[in-house]
Amino acid sequence: MRKILLTTILLHLITGCKTDTKKQDHQEIGFEDFFVKSTDGVQVFVREFQTGAQDQISEYPLILIHGGGPGAITSFDLDVPNGSFAKDLVKEGIKVYLMNIRGWEKSTLPTYNLSDSTIVVGNYKEATQDIGSVVEFIREKDNVDKVSLFGWATGGHWGGSYAAQNSDKLAGFVSLNSLYGTNAPWELKHFFWQGSDSTKFNKTGFFRISDKEGLIRKWTSTIPIENKQNWRDSLVMEAYRATAVSFGEDTTTMKVPGGYREESFYMSNGRKYWDASSITCPSLILRTDLDFWSRPQDLVAIEKDLRNTKRKRIKTIKGTHYVFLDRDERGRKELIDEMVHFLKEQ
Repeated sequence: MRKILLTTILLHLITGCKTDTKKQDHQEIGFEDFFVKSTDGVQVFVREFQTGAQDQISEYPLILIHGGGPGAITSFDLDVPNGSFAKDLVKEGIKVYLMNIRGWEKSTLPTYNLSDSTIVVGNYKEATQDIGSVVEFIREKDNVDKVSLFGWATGGHWGGSYAAQNSDKLAGFVSLNSLYGTNAPWELKHFFWQGSDSTKFNKTGFFRISDKEGLIRKWTSTIPIENKQNWRDSLVMEAYRATAVSFGEDTTTMKVPGGYREESFYMSNGRKYWDASSITCPSLILRTDLDFWSRPQDLVAIEKDLRNTKRKRIKTIKGTHYVFLDRDERGRKELIDEMVHFLKEQ
């Protein structure tokens, strides 16, 4: 672990750090960027947020994990007013990190043999290893025995896999709008099945590629009012899609590992890549009522399996799949309040 930490510090010195010097609510929030060595020679991007505030609601840091679409900077730290979920959590007294799974934004990918059609690029085992590397880095860096995880959508799948194996290293696990392994209707299923066999995934490639319009199409269609600006700040929306496509060689599209789609398809049919009965740390499982990714049945199934946790809360809140990027009164404040209440009890 010390070798990993030294490597990380060296990479940090080489790449430098960034500081946000803008004032937000009279509180200056800066950040530093790191690269943590994971398995397969992967370098995982990590951002640590810093604040001068002395009062923390929990002694344990919180790691934010993105979903299968845009990465963690795009999802949680847009450089526009009200665009940083991470900084708003910091202002609540939470020590926050965000991380990118291999292949997202600034995190690297190993070399795959893409002539092997069975390879799942960015699979849950790889993501679990990346999360583990970051957890160990933070535990040593901050001199803490535990951290907390927040996973959005596929990030909840990845975080759940880690929690099922490493609950002793977690002060808490939070999942938002995530699928769980139970057989139930899923509106996206028909996009992914084989025409000749609806029980099998139709693998057309190893990566997901989306243009700017594709990145916000479902977000827009699920907002239940005509004037989308009253629900979602257009400045935040524009920053979201512009940032998402800014990390690759082609700055008109976002390209990320596509393995999460295959795993999500099979989870929707009932496959369990991990079992929530193995999770013993406190858990907060949330779903928004307008979500298109997770299903109400996922909450029922995971609540049933979370029988060995020290504490659990399962709740449906108001909002879209992208609730942390919507306006406060459209579910964002409720999400933050739920998280603050949960983390305070650690």
